[in-house]
Amino acid sequence: MSTRNPDTAFRSKRPPSRDLSAPHLRALRKELLLVRADVERMELAQATVDLRQAVTHFSWLKFVVPGFAGMRWGKRSGAGAGIGALLKEYPLISSIVSMLLAKPLRATVVAGAKPVFKWGSLGLAAWEAFRIWQQMKKESSSSNEAAAEDGGRSGY
Repeated sequence: MSTRNPDTAFRSKRPPSRDLSAPHLRALRKELLLVRADVERMELAQATVDLRQAVTHFSWLKFVVPGFAGMRWGKRSGAGAGIGALLKEYPLISSIVSMLLAKPLRATVVAGAKPVFKWGSLGLAAWEAFRIWQQMKKESSSSNEAAAEDGGRSGY
């Protein structure tokens, strides 16, 4: 009474391959993968260039990290050039960078930096207000002295 459906009744029908034999399909896939790899390689190279341009303003780093000043970013001269060689030469820097980039430590550093930033900015504002007050006090005392001297001379 009930009709039985074959197992493939609910599967989507694949369109037939259009006269491409298996070797042709493999060659096409290979070409697509090669093109994709080239595109990703170029994107990585562009991202590297962008990163290098973004960190060129860290000129103060040459005072902290020895050997950073002698690095040539545009040219690779031998095995000693590049940030990788610097990190191999100074493993402590690599460890510090890894710790700073780790999310749990980064969250702790940010959480600790917020009150420091808040109280530091309040302290800076108080210091600037104190300096302005000192300048105003100095100017008013010098203007009072000048007025007293002018007043004393005109009275004679």
